[in-house]
Amino acid sequence: MRKYSNCKECGSEKIGNGEGTLIIEDSIFKRSCKCGWSIEVDENDKPLLNLTIAAWATIGPRRIYEIHDKDGRFFGYVNVNVLQAMGYVKRIDHCKKAEEFFNTPDGLDWVKKNRFFNVM
Repeated sequence: MRKYSNCKECGSEKIGNGEGTLIIEDSIFKRSCKCGWSIEVDENDKPLLNLTIAAWATIGPRRIYEIHDKDGRFFGYVNVNVLQAMGYVKRIDHCKKAEEFFNTPDGLDWVKKNRFFNVM
C-alpha cells in the first residue's frame, strides 16, 4: 500500500517510536501518524468505518444495538437476537465480538444489509 507510506495530513513517512504505526492483519491494512491521521482499508483498498456499539436497548421482545462510525455518526440499528444466533453475542452487554465482526469486510456487508433506522 505504497500510497499510504506518507501521512496525508503532515507528509511524515516515519513509523515506530511514537511517530506512527503500520499494521497488517489478515486482509486489513492500518496506517497512522502522530499528528492524528489514520486510515484502515481492506485488501481491495476500501476504507473501513471502525463501527462501534454506542448503546443497546431492549424494547419488548426486541434487543438492539445502536451502531456509530469512527466519527461518532449514527450508522443504524441491528438486531442483537440475530447476532446471538450467529454466535457473536452471548449477552446484550457483551459486545466486543460483535464490534470485531462489524469491522471485517463480511461484517460490514452484513451490517449494511441488516441495519434499520427506526426502532418503533
